[in-house]
Amino acid sequence: MTTVYIASDQVRVGKTALCVTLAHRLSQDGRKVALFKPFYSKTLTGDMDPDVQILRQAANLQGQKNQSWPMVLPKDGESKEIPVEQAIAGFREATVGAEISIVEGLSGLVDTLGFASNRLAQDMDAVVIVVIGYTSNLELQDVLRAKDLFGDRLAGIVLNGVTKYKLREVKDNLVPEIEAEGVEVLATIPEDRRLLGVSVGQLAKHLDGKFLNLEEKKDNFVEHYLIGGMILDWGVLYFERFANKAVIVRGDRPDIQMAALQTKTSCIVLTGGYAPIQYVNYEAGEEEVPLIQVETDTLSTTAALESLQESVLFDHPLKQEQFRALMDQHGDWEALSKFLVL
Repeated sequence: MTTVYIASDQVRVGKTALCVTLAHRLSQDGRKVALFKPFYSKTLTGDMDPDVQILRQAANLQGQKNQSWPMVLPKDGESKEIPVEQAIAGFREATVGAEISIVEGLSGLVDTLGFASNRLAQDMDAVVIVVIGYTSNLELQDVLRAKDLFGDRLAGIVLNGVTKYKLREVKDNLVPEIEAEGVEVLATIPEDRRLLGVSVGQLAKHLDGKFLNLEEKKDNFVEHYLIGGMILDWGVLYFERFANKAVIVRGDRPDIQMAALQTKTSCIVLTGGYAPIQYVNYEAGEEEVPLIQVETDTLSTTAALESLQESVLFDHPLKQEQFRALMDQHGDWEALSKFLVL
């Protein structure tokens, strides 16, 4: 069995996205794939890890009763407190019969987490891919920590979330520098707005909103937010610029609400605690657009959306499709396939 261990230099930089994308590609090729995640950090996800269900669905395991993984990662513990042996036992149980196992590993390349991550990769006899989250101050040495930690097990790195206007510079300058040090760059993925999208249900929950209709449409996708305020142009022209959008508008502005309903809209958030007039409610039903009522005003509601990005998940089919497309366009599947041979 081939095992691929996917680590990262920091949290929330795309490990789950890469795991799910690799699993999909291999499954399409007829390979039997297992997905496993040994640990999650309770400080980041609360009492449950939302990525677990995503991985289980990708591996068709959502019906299994075994919930022994992942385990809670000890907070600020020493390396001896991280139960690597227990994780390995769970890994062996979860990957029985698989041709290829993909492990969503730990975030961090130094200190306790780096030490535990290296032990996991060694005990799993895994090849390692490290996801590096791009930042404006990313330097060569930051990337080479992956080589220092995993040594010959390192198959390569994936640079994720590269600012679009920096993409050419990164490919022309940083990537050759990295590869000159013997580290293969398997993909250079640009930032993409769709990957930051959420479902209507997640949006409503974050805003403490109440569905006034069509709660069954909670899986509608939102990647744009438009504010219905002082619109100088005809409202339809303003709203038709984007699909997959949430419109934030005062609940007592039926004129703006009706303009939004004439365009492709994922949901309308009615602010100020106002209920819509009957005609808006009827038209929303006809167009199958959920109406969500919140008590806060438009300005406060919009401000609350800023923190929504902190809880974005890789859980929507459109996001998964988009990341696969980005990997096809900016990744090196031929290089990846060298490490996935049985």
